[in-house]
Amino acid sequence: MEIAEQLIATSIRDLRKNRRLTLQQVALKAGLSKSFLSKVERCNVSISVAALSRLADALGVSIGEFFDAEESDSEVIYVPRGQGKAVMRVHANLPYQYEVLIPRRGMRLMQPTIITINGRKTSFELRQHPGEQFILMMEGEMTYVCGSQEFQMRPGDCLYLNARTPHGPKLKRSQSARYLAVHTTALTNSNSHRGT
Repeated sequence: MEIAEQLIATSIRDLRKNRRLTLQQVALKAGLSKSFLSKVERCNVSISVAALSRLADALGVSIGEFFDAEESDSEVIYVPRGQGKAVMRVHANLPYQYEVLIPRRGMRLMQPTIITINGRKTSFELRQHPGEQFILMMEGEMTYVCGSQEFQMRPGDCLYLNARTPHGPKLKRSQSARYLAVHTTALTNSNSHRGT
């Protein structure tokens, strides 16, 4: 787990420096504080998927750029079962486990991730980031909040949302959940999926 977090921190710093951007410039564009971004780059704090998505957007890359040093411009990427990158994240003392299914670098429009959450260790928090998000509930149950709406999610249930809408999982202490989340890159036209 520590190796993966160090890889993420190094990737963020290298991408920022290669683009000749300051901490302040990237932090401002990603909606983060300069001090938080500095701590992320030094691997002193963990970062949520939502914040990683905003950083990826600010740096013009896919989230996968942060998880693997292996470059892949292939039109087809095969990752055998169990070969994704598992990364434990602690955000505001709340543990989430993320498994990035397609960790190889390269510009991707989607980033599939399996997220595992335990209600005993998690408190409710809304997040927002660029792009769109698809969720497929795999195990357990939870309430997923999107703006002012709440959805009771059970295995097989799906949810599709504009990720700029504040959203997040809300679990009771007795609940646990495992779900597939597919994040897309930022949309150039927020109504593009509506055919307008």
